[in-house]
Amino acid sequence: MKIVVDIIKSRIQTDNPDLLNALYQLYSYKIQGAEYSNAYRSRRWDGKQHFISRSGVFRTGLLPSILKDLKKIECEPEIEYSRSITSEWYHHQIITIDGFKYYDYQHELIEQGLGKMRGVIKSPTGSGKTLIMAGLIKALSGRKMVILFNAKQLLKQTHEFLTQTCKIENVGICFGEGYEYGNIMLCTVQSIEKILDTHLKEAEVLMVDECHEFCKGKVNLPAIQSFPNAMFRFGFTATPPSEEISIHNLKGALGEVLQVVNTAELVEQKKLAKPIIQLIDRDYDCSGADEDLAYLDVYEQYIVQNEERNDLIKNITEDIKKNNGRARILILTKSLDHGRTLENLLGESCQFLEGANSIGERYKAISRFRGCKKSSVLIGTKILQTGINIEEITHFINARGMKSEIATLQALGRALRRHETKPLVYIYDFMDKEKYLRSHSEARKRHYEKEGHTVKILK
Repeated sequence: MKIVVDIIKSRIQTDNPDLLNALYQLYSYKIQGAEYSNAYRSRRWDGKQHFISRSGVFRTGLLPSILKDLKKIECEPEIEYSRSITSEWYHHQIITIDGFKYYDYQHELIEQGLGKMRGVIKSPTGSGKTLIMAGLIKALSGRKMVILFNAKQLLKQTHEFLTQTCKIENVGICFGEGYEYGNIMLCTVQSIEKILDTHLKEAEVLMVDECHEFCKGKVNLPAIQSFPNAMFRFGFTATPPSEEISIHNLKGALGEVLQVVNTAELVEQKKLAKPIIQLIDRDYDCSGADEDLAYLDVYEQYIVQNEERNDLIKNITEDIKKNNGRARILILTKSLDHGRTLENLLGESCQFLEGANSIGERYKAISRFRGCKKSSVLIGTKILQTGINIEEITHFINARGMKSEIATLQALGRALRRHETKPLVYIYDFMDKEKYLRSHSEARKRHYEKEGHTVKILK
């Protein structure tokens, strides 16, 4: 048995059709909702996504997983690398960046990435992900690179860090109305067509920020599965997806998940603030009126417009302000309506940020939030879930509900960054009891505990 490895795709060559079929079946996963398609109903499609074809072709990033599975049956195939990979396979030196000293885990992640040439680098929020990215860029300097982002705000923050703080040269940007050529191109996936002529075939390095957001979609997923000469391929995320199809899409395009340290360990090492996570155990008082409602109706009635729950959020906020004269309170909502409801309820002491706000408006609001001489409150939707660096947050209220592990941990990560004013950070969430919402609350509790955090239930 031989596996021929190339940059994008590889192929299993074997004279054992039963083994090839077993791998084909093993790397097949049912697509949610497939049973409703005409192709499935007419038996023209099995309703699954197959990550190894019947002829043995697979995306190269899955090679470590496939080798592990083959080892379980004591099968060790011959590996044959294409010239495009073997000709570049040599050790790269880790280069320090003036003004920084890598933590041990940062050094190890950079070293692993360079050694494996690809991987999904799992780096908890607040652990210096962008410095790890900069370390890889320095080590691979001289090569054409593309770094993809899903949001302009993240791109601009990273560009500023790389060019102004790390003094890395020849860094270009490409987003919406902005374009400046560089050997290293920072590009939003929405503007990727602008760099296809200059970087698609020539880039030797592909990096993807917040790569968990690229697992699906007509633009995002093909983008990270492209760049045929990018032998170095790295994704960065604090929260790799757990759903089988999403994680296999990600690993297939970028490589195996590389992790050295988790959030709880960083808290123990005092590199992140210790969270005091408190789930408020709400009463169930809707007398079964939720049983016949669809999810969106349940969410609207028992989250967005729930006066008792919103009053709890108001009371928590007022208690925090009463007992802490310089509190920095972040409240996250899922919908604009919920954010505006809480803004009206909390009055002039809070600010509400939404996607319609310009970058300048966001920075001004965050600056006011940080610099207020009294306690301040910032309410936001998904725009505050990722990419916002506000170390001063002392209290975080998750008003959204939801069950997503990624959304829950990304939001938690906003509050964990250390600051000289806060040895601890207080997290408030809710044990909702209504249809759908109960299981979502239980899921969030599991997500917190899975990260190694202690969760208190408050009556």
